[in-house]
Amino acid sequence: MSWTELLCDPYVFDTSHFEHLLNENTKRVFVADEQVQIKLIEVGVGDRFFKNAGDLDELIPQDYSWDYLTISEKALRNLIRHFNIFPAFTDVVCAFGTSSTEWSDSLGGCYSWQNNNVSERCYLLKNVEKHGRDDSEEPWSIRQTGVYHQHNLATGNETFILLNPTMSLQLRLKNAQSRIGHESSSRDVHNLVLSHSTWQWRWYLTFWESKLNDLITKAHVSRVEGRRKLEKMPVLTIEYSDFQDVQVIHDRMNAAKYILSSNISICSSAKNDVLRSADAGLFMGELALQLSRVDNLLERARSGSSLMQNIISFRGLDALRTSAENSIEMAKLADIDTKNMVELTAKSQKDASTLKKITWLTSIYLPASFVSQFLSMGYLTINSNAMPASLNFASEMWIFVIFTVILLVVTFGVWLLLDCSKGNRWWRRGLRQVDEKV
Repeated sequence: MSWTELLCDPYVFDTSHFEHLLNENTKRVFVADEQVQIKLIEVGVGDRFFKNAGDLDELIPQDYSWDYLTISEKALRNLIRHFNIFPAFTDVVCAFGTSSTEWSDSLGGCYSWQNNNVSERCYLLKNVEKHGRDDSEEPWSIRQTGVYHQHNLATGNETFILLNPTMSLQLRLKNAQSRIGHESSSRDVHNLVLSHSTWQWRWYLTFWESKLNDLITKAHVSRVEGRRKLEKMPVLTIEYSDFQDVQVIHDRMNAAKYILSSNISICSSAKNDVLRSADAGLFMGELALQLSRVDNLLERARSGSSLMQNIISFRGLDALRTSAENSIEMAKLADIDTKNMVELTAKSQKDASTLKKITWLTSIYLPASFVSQFLSMGYLTINSNAMPASLNFASEMWIFVIFTVILLVVTFGVWLLLDCSKGNRWWRRGLRQVDEKV
């Protein structure tokens, strides 16, 4: 069965688009035929489950949020063919199934249409509920419920299809039917679904308002400048993670604003049609009140975010100022060190000049001193009686020469040994090579 086979106006509905939409989302939305599980609630009888793709029923649940609807494509097509459901219902169906994020607003909405004696209406409502998980910091989750209603004016038959009715909604439906003692009318079902999507928003917003109040209070009393050296009392400071938390609240409020506006539009569309004016006004008044709270929280989140940004920016500037002051102090110390180095360099140059003069004087007196000492040792005598004068060397002269050469070699060897760096000594090089091998 395809949409083109149904008796729907092709000038009104793009049947090929809805058929493509259904085929494209089949794997994401539906279970296999053997996993079909459709639930029927009958007052006084109990709950019955159908696991045949040919059975028809009005409650099509999910095992958990953002999971497959427990109906197969074949069973849905049988349902559509049996009741001749208009194609806009596909848009609501495809809003369910496995999703990567709960904030997917591209599908769903509110649609109504009347053809001859048959009027049809479908819409997607979103509400908030506590999920009861301990592993999450956020106790609330967004739930969505799809509603389809068909009314045959000729026969008076009413048909409802509820997609993903939450357990709390099913419990309210059973309790309401038990207390009243008769089957629910179409107006009762619409009232119940819209009521269920209305009254929890105030507690959801109160939770986020409390979070936002804590963050804004922290921003108001936090220290802007760095901690003083002598300060011992702990102080509050704004971190970038606090700014991120405010942005999370801002995003949650933007999503809540869209959902509340959508729910108000659905109530307005149902007013004077399937709802009493007083009932619709009650729901719309509560939703409008919570929408105004969302607007207020959005404004406070923006102002708090701006304040935190200014605090973080000022702290950055204060850190730069402190760093600049430290840099100035370091520059002063470096200037003092430079002056000391200049003085030491001048003193070293003066010492070097003095040593140079001493070296020149030593160079002048050293040869004369050596000659006088050498002549006084008796190894060399001058024969002044001979003509011309002659020098006579003693026979022990070779001993002096040998000892002199030996001492000269020893002296230069010790000097070379002391002059070499410690890392280049031959025994240290050997030890380093052993360490590298190890």
